[in-house]
Amino acid sequence: MNRNAAIILIILSLTFIGNCSGPTYTVEMEPSGTKILKGFFHRSDVEHDTLFTWFRTNYDGYALDSASITELQPMMNDVHFLVVLGTWCGDSKREFPHTSKIMDALGVSKSDIRLFGVDHSKKSTDGTTEKYNIMRVPTLIIFRGEEEVGRIVEHPRETQEKDLLRILQK
Repeated sequence: MNRNAAIILIILSLTFIGNCSGPTYTVEMEPSGTKILKGFFHRSDVEHDTLFTWFRTNYDGYALDSASITELQPMMNDVHFLVVLGTWCGDSKREFPHTSKIMDALGVSKSDIRLFGVDHSKKSTDGTTEKYNIMRVPTLIIFRGEEEVGRIVEHPRETQEKDLLRILQK
């Protein structure tokens, strides 16, 4: 009996750990066929979905500002990101793949980038959008440690790389 109880406890623990680190999103389909992810998700949920062909097109089509990437690389210690986006939103479809390409070039770990999808209301049931005062998407929030140091809302002032530099040089 003790062995069975231990096995059950291990299985339950692994299930709990797996659920904590996994995506926690729901999917909504619009009559037009647009797929909306709501909640925390992984990049692969968009990157490998045939309904999100815009991701690969905009990722591949983005020319990195390599000079800014070089300047940014030493600033990436203890920096992490929250990206709030709408998979239905034109600005998100353009900027999120660019953000992803920049993060890849900077070598940012996937664990340092959290992705959160919203519907047209930009409100979440779990309080995330209220906590971070999300009004427009995409919103890229930059943290150093636990402190928010800046954000890029909808589109960069110059380029994402230059805006990140400006934010991280503060």
